[in-house]
Amino acid sequence: MKKILIIILILLLLIASFFGYNYLFSEKGIPILETEEEEVIISKYYIYGTHLNLIGSLEITDTNFEEIYLTLYDGEFKDYDINYTNQSNSISFNISDEVNNGIYLDDLPRGNYYAFIKLVYENEDDAENPIEKYYILDNQTEYNDTIYYTFSKYNNKIVINSDNDYNTMMLNINEKKDSVEVADIVLDPGHGGMDGGAEAFGYSERDFTYKLAKSIQESLENKGYSVILTRNELPQNELLDEYNEGGRAVISSEVYAKYLLSIHFNSNSVSSVNGLEIYSPSNINYDFVNALAKNIASMTGLEYSNQKTFKLYNGVYCHNFSEYEIENSLKGYEEKNYNPYNITTNSNYYYMIRETGGIITGAYVDDSNPEEVGVNPYYNSNRGTESYVLELGYITNSNDFDIISNKQTEFTDAIVKTFEENLLK
Repeated sequence: MKKILIIILILLLLIASFFGYNYLFSEKGIPILETEEEEVIISKYYIYGTHLNLIGSLEITDTNFEEIYLTLYDGEFKDYDINYTNQSNSISFNISDEVNNGIYLDDLPRGNYYAFIKLVYENEDDAENPIEKYYILDNQTEYNDTIYYTFSKYNNKIVINSDNDYNTMMLNINEKKDSVEVADIVLDPGHGGMDGGAEAFGYSERDFTYKLAKSIQESLENKGYSVILTRNELPQNELLDEYNEGGRAVISSEVYAKYLLSIHFNSNSVSSVNGLEIYSPSNINYDFVNALAKNIASMTGLEYSNQKTFKLYNGVYCHNFSEYEIENSLKGYEEKNYNPYNITTNSNYYYMIRETGGIITGAYVDDSNPEEVGVNPYYNSNRGTESYVLELGYITNSNDFDIISNKQTEFTDAIVKTFEENLLK
């Protein structure tokens, strides 16, 4: 009898331990999720702007699934549709083909979210309850920890890593309590100091870019957003560093900014050339930049540019390096004893787009020529600021110059309106 009682006691302890482990698996006490032996290989992941994208593959024998999702699990499931191909027992996927799309990070509630690929199969025995299989995300990139800070109004810090009992990628979302300087938006007043930029009618770009950037900053800050400028108003004998710590192409990464606008005014030797040109990253969702171009044109009276090269939409352009431009850009390096950069056709031509986007936009200013050019410490980052170069009319065109000179308030209102209606939800 005594032996029977001991066995019963041991069984009860084992049962209690099992259910206790299930309950204590996380701070919330969420049930353990049963996962499959096969693992998803994550070959690339990044955050661009406010969205997370993951790219990976899964080798399995049974690919006759009905549905596939990327799911975030915290006791409940948040399922995200993904793009995928299914060939020869191999599934390749990404969350989005657009680099500024994917999982929107800012409005996720605080908590710990375990990431899995979920496959849903038909259940022949019970049609109302399909079979669900979950696969661990094995991060095989060089990025073990990625930190993201949300817009100020959410005040969250998100850490992406695989430090959990599943060894799957996860998002740890908590209130921001550290003292790290963070900005929602960075505004870059083009040129400044010794660099006057384009000149016409007795004025240069620098006479307008800082004033407009300051006006936009004040308007956005009045609405509760954190905004910084890449420079103050500079003496005309001063030149601002583009790279290194605090450089204008580095600041946005230092402060974890989500968006950057670089403000310029165009020029051309032919005075009839006119209009708005906004230069964008490639492979993006263009809703925001199209709305930006439309609002600027309609609220200031500035026409869309009549330039055709690199044009995507009215007022919207994208320029990545061509093979010819790559070859041409490296000419003279050998004579100067410069080390060549790894420029590719994925590299955006405009450094304020390219160097603020890390691996997403093909940044390449590494430590090859630190004394001559400087260094972008974030050139290989998987966290990028979504950046645009705004050429707000041609200072060399009389009609555009009149708008540039007299419609600063309208430019400000158009840009702030676009942020409010399209991004700052």
